[in-house]
Amino acid sequence: MKEFSNDDQNFNGQTFKDLKCSEHKISDKVFDNCSFKSCDFNEAIFDNCEFNNCQFSDCNLNNLAVSNSKFADVTFNDCKIIGVNWTQAYWRGLVLSTPLSFKECMINSSSFYGLNLQKIVIHKCRAHDVDFREANLSSINFSHTDLMNSLFNNTNLTDANFAEAENYDINIKNNLIKNATFSRYEAVRLLNSLDINLID
Repeated sequence: MKEFSNDDQNFNGQTFKDLKCSEHKISDKVFDNCSFKSCDFNEAIFDNCEFNNCQFSDCNLNNLAVSNSKFADVTFNDCKIIGVNWTQAYWRGLVLSTPLSFKECMINSSSFYGLNLQKIVIHKCRAHDVDFREANLSSINFSHTDLMNSLFNNTNLTDANFAEAENYDINIKNNLIKNATFSRYEAVRLLNSLDINLID
């Protein structure tokens, strides 16, 4: 924790490795072009922090609180990010030049309810019980992601990529899926929302 114990509020181009920050509160810090490797932020609080063009790799961010914190062009690789309410972060007026990315992560039981996060990436992830209702996720990349029990309602999925994604339940009447891409055999799940009978 000594890396954050000084009076510095701004960190640029630094690499933080093996930090033990479980249940710690980290407030009013700005991180630009920083990398976090094998760090433990379990049940930590990012309060009014800002992350720009940062990478988290092999980190534990379970039950992280993101109170009023900004995330722009941030990539999470092979991280555990279960139970995070992303609606508590600061998104107003934020324009992402490149997508917010989750790759090979576990993001179960998280919430993106009502967020405008176009072009984000959720690739090769386990995304069980995630709340995507009312969100604008146009051009999202869901490829190879397991979406078991995740919620979609009034969700904008225009141009979304569901290639090799699985276990999704999307009511085609209540969601916008124009030009979305689905794998042929898994796409039969879209018919579950229709009042029809399927036979083998």
